[in-house]
Amino acid sequence: MEQEEKELNASTFQSYLYLVKVGKPVGPRDLMRGANLSSPSVAYRNLQKLIDLGLVVKDDYGNYVVKEKKNMKGFIWLGKTLIPSFAVFGFIFIGVLIGEIAVLVPHLLVGAPVQESFWLLTLVTVVSAMIFLFEALRFRKKGK
Repeated sequence: MEQEEKELNASTFQSYLYLVKVGKPVGPRDLMRGANLSSPSVAYRNLQKLIDLGLVVKDDYGNYVVKEKKNMKGFIWLGKTLIPSFAVFGFIFIGVLIGEIAVLVPHLLVGAPVQESFWLLTLVTVVSAMIFLFEALRFRKKGK
């Protein structure tokens, strides 16, 4: 898949994601509308590139369908949605943060002291979650 990743530009990548998401054969015009491409010729060019890379096949009716879902570097498939790996790590840190807050709240409600190291741990967790989620958004917007 490494060569396929190098040859996929943002438009072709979006076309591939749309084809996986829709999960049925589509024509160039359907792809153009679904992947928000500028023209049917761009859709057709993307489909040809995906065929050349072995990611898509053309059926007997002239429509195009994904041959198989391929793993992409830096992304994880969640059903028919491809999400950046950074997002997974960000949500793990949010889960840890929820656990830390669950420990903090009872202490704060009864006025029990909280160690400074726990506050530092909570701050590190917040910053880590924010960094990973920010990077996930940035990675997703780049289109790859």
